[in-house]
Amino acid sequence: MNDRFQELFTECVVAHGRFGHAAHVHLTWRLLEEYSALEALARLEQGLRAVAQSAGQPENYSATLTTALFLLILEQRQRGQTWEAFAAQQPGLLDWNACAGQLGALYSADLLQSTQARRVFVLPTPGSRQAVSGGSEV
Repeated sequence: MNDRFQELFTECVVAHGRFGHAAHVHLTWRLLEEYSALEALARLEQGLRAVAQSAGQPENYSATLTTALFLLILEQRQRGQTWEAFAAQQPGLLDWNACAGQLGALYSADLLQSTQARRVFVLPTPGSRQAVSGGSEV
């Protein structure tokens, strides 16, 4: 984990009291404030993998959830916008249940829990919800 990621991670944990969903969104927003989208995503993935590993729970990291949530935030973020303005304009992104609902429209729970989705980003594909819930792993 790089030093700048660690600084931003700590700031977001302090701001939100723990590293829950809102702190994860805030961390992603902060990384996008400082880096290009691709660099921010790379730093987020590397840092979150390291956090899960250091917590002794590497299986809790999901590349698919991380990337999909990152893309939702990227889509709604306005350059030059403050965190406070973003949070006020995008309350649904700060609420895990609302985000889970958006992601649930794209992915089945089985797919999101799969080893593949945890290891690498899996694109949502038409019909994948039915195929996975029918027992096949995509």
